[in-house]
Amino acid sequence: MTTIPAEQSYKFGWLVALVSLANTINPTLIAYLGDTLGTWGTMLGVVVAGRSLAVGIAAAAVRPWSWYVLLAAQLFELTWGGFYMTLLARDWEASLMVAVFSLTIAVTCFAYFYKRRSFFQARWRWQWLERSWPRLVGPETLSPSARPGFIGLSRLQRTLFVAAVAIGLVIKLVSTR
Repeated sequence: MTTIPAEQSYKFGWLVALVSLANTINPTLIAYLGDTLGTWGTMLGVVVAGRSLAVGIAAAAVRPWSWYVLLAAQLFELTWGGFYMTLLARDWEASLMVAVFSLTIAVTCFAYFYKRRSFFQARWRWQWLERSWPRLVGPETLSPSARPGFIGLSRLQRTLFVAAVAIGLVIKLVSTR
């Protein structure tokens, strides 16, 4: 009996895009880092905001270049977690929680976006990774009718996505006052 793998969806990718774009403006984090680490903290907060913007745009664009951005962003996630654990965490329990969270998010996002390389029309791949972890990162399937990316959404879906990002940004701004 031959089983045909189910076609892949991009729901988690849209969630990553939405959360990342809504987290681009995070004055609370920038203020906290600035208060804790001074000028370097403020600059780090701006870098984290830039990472959120880059990931949000890359996840919404679904282009070959954005696939590489999304994979590289997972290294930033691990680095940010390590930085937070060493300089900002107050106790070992907070450090452990940040370590587990950062590692879980990085591995989940890496596996999710790596498996959807055909969505992004990306060419590069790690054959050894696909042989070692076939259930995690392969095989890929793509519907012939799939139109990935922001432009591939219907007009209503694009409007709802933009509205959701705008609402998320407004909530962030209002909650800091």
